[in-house]
Amino acid sequence: MAVGLGSLFGLHIPQNFNSPYQATNVADFWRRWHMSLFSCLRDYVYIPLGGNRGGRLLVARNLMLTMFLGGLWHGANWTFVWWGVYHGALLVAYRNLGRHWDRWPITLQKAGTFFLVVIGWVLFRADNAAMAVAMLHRMFVFDGDVTMTGAGVLLVLLALAGVAAHWGPNTFEMKHQWGRAGTAGLALLFVTCLLLIYGGQPAPFLYFQF
Repeated sequence: MAVGLGSLFGLHIPQNFNSPYQATNVADFWRRWHMSLFSCLRDYVYIPLGGNRGGRLLVARNLMLTMFLGGLWHGANWTFVWWGVYHGALLVAYRNLGRHWDRWPITLQKAGTFFLVVIGWVLFRADNAAMAVAMLHRMFVFDGDVTMTGAGVLLVLLALAGVAAHWGPNTFEMKHQWGRAGTAGLALLFVTCLLLIYGGQPAPFLYFQF
């Protein structure tokens, strides 16, 4: 959104996300997700701590401290800290066991990475530990409730969005050479989205709290 709005005013804003859900491992994910934050943490925290220099324990310490601070950067809440520590542990595990992970088929690598990242988003989004546990319980424990009233269309849309995120090109990979029909269709879609937003319930952007 920021890149598109900047382009309207002739400003070039660098790419900050590069199809992160196409990542094949957690290290690849962090090279694609929030690239400006990752670069800042790498250059001003991880490397000054010693980076990849030293033995396994020192590198693990550097990774854990870096991701701990990365979680704390998002807010003074324990759930953000746990999210950072969780990703730090994933990076440490991949650094030591990545040779085994990389032998898997690419599709399994992507699916496994996506699964691990989604678990982390539960910690990130939950307001507290109790909410995180409840969300994880609903995700993995079958309680016999299969009622899905009104959710069918949403699930189809989410499935299509998932396919696009995992295999489709991102905005920076598109040519953006639209004909008249394409331009008119996008303009109509844009106006429709504005009307839906205007007529819907207020939903503050998640990052406004940071």
